[in-house]
Amino acid sequence: MAKKQHRTTYQAIRHHFIILLTFFALFTGIAVVLVVGVNLVRQSESQSVELLRSLNRSFIDDKPDWKQWRKNSSINTENTYVRVTDQVHTAKQPELFYSQGAPQFLAAAPTPISKMIHIPVFPALIYAKGYGLFYYRSGVRHGSQKNIRSEIWLSLNPIVQLLTSVILIVLLVSLASLSLGWFVISLIARQLTEPLQTLQEAAKAHSQSINRVETLLPVPESPIEAKQLAISFNDLLSAIIKNNQKEKAFISNASHELRTPIAAIRGHIALVKRRGKAHPEIIDSSLHFIDDESAKMQALVNSLLALSRADKEVVTKSHFDLAAIVNETVEEQRVLLEQPIQVVGEQSAIVHANQTNITQILSALLDNAGKYSPPDAQITVKISKRDHQTILAVENNGPSIPEADQAHIFDRFYRGDPAHNSHITGNGLGLAIASQLAQLNDVGLRVTNILPHGVSFEVSFPDLDLTK
Repeated sequence: MAKKQHRTTYQAIRHHFIILLTFFALFTGIAVVLVVGVNLVRQSESQSVELLRSLNRSFIDDKPDWKQWRKNSSINTENTYVRVTDQVHTAKQPELFYSQGAPQFLAAAPTPISKMIHIPVFPALIYAKGYGLFYYRSGVRHGSQKNIRSEIWLSLNPIVQLLTSVILIVLLVSLASLSLGWFVISLIARQLTEPLQTLQEAAKAHSQSINRVETLLPVPESPIEAKQLAISFNDLLSAIIKNNQKEKAFISNASHELRTPIAAIRGHIALVKRRGKAHPEIIDSSLHFIDDESAKMQALVNSLLALSRADKEVVTKSHFDLAAIVNETVEEQRVLLEQPIQVVGEQSAIVHANQTNITQILSALLDNAGKYSPPDAQITVKISKRDHQTILAVENNGPSIPEADQAHIFDRFYRGDPAHNSHITGNGLGLAIASQLAQLNDVGLRVTNILPHGVSFEVSFPDLDLTK
């Protein structure tokens, strides 16, 4: 069992095909021998019937004419032995006639094969020591005064020799077939498993080499299963590579975002240590700066924690009125944002999602709109029905987003060129958190530009069939 468990695919294919080929060769050989043997025995049976008929025709004065019988017989009678019993009804002792060599043959005590192997088959087959195998047949001629019984023993030695030759040829052909089959099957099995072996070696090399972790596996053209397996592995590797790249970028960006406030805080601490006693007035300004930078760090850490929780969160969905949540969230954001916020559209819209997550998404979108809109520009929150969906849109009059940036707007720490100025705060995680929460709730989130200027973020909910 241990050896079987440690077989390679190549060895397993070769092993099973060799067993199948061996079984097929043995079955074919046995079938050929049996068919040939049975046909030859049936031919001997027909010959024995013909010999009896020709013997009956050769009788002269109720005595067999052996010379005439052998002369007129179309069958070779050289190794055929005959005993004729002339039984007169009134006589006590029958008269016996023997063909040439028959007395010596009968003295060898012919034994039925059925008695030799102790099963009731082939009762007409006889074995005589020193003579070999014979086919036995008897017949009776009935008359008014006498009955003549004829018994023939037809030698099967030529058939045995022919059958032996057939068996030998079948064995030689089977051995040649097995040898050729072993070579061909080994070649085919190696060709079939070579792509798998290549994939295995490439995967092993990938697992042992850190520098090649971002390379893909080779894709064989055939067999199709190996090709599909390689493509599936490469899809998985591509996802892993992409995730690794995102994680590296995330760590790099997080380190950068944290490094700046930490450096500023440590710089002001060093300044206070160095000049605080001589210039007490710098302590208040430094403490104020340290407080601002630590608040930024706290906001960043809270965002990172929120993003981490969003990656692992299992949401519980329920049916709720989206319009009510929008009005409540907008009232809270009006206190925090300078821009006026207007809510338009449907007065009621039932959706299926996690209510808290949708509130977080809307808050993030409103916060993003407040950062990039002029202070006096209006922010519009719109609820509408479109294409069997409920759409929640947050529109602002800020700068449009280039198409190249739209593909990355929801990436972590991503901030387009308009954001690279000191007037816009934030760490680039708000939209990433909103995107992750949208995925958890199976709702869509996309961004489009508004002509002539402005941006619209749309959250799409599939319509519900409340009649079910």
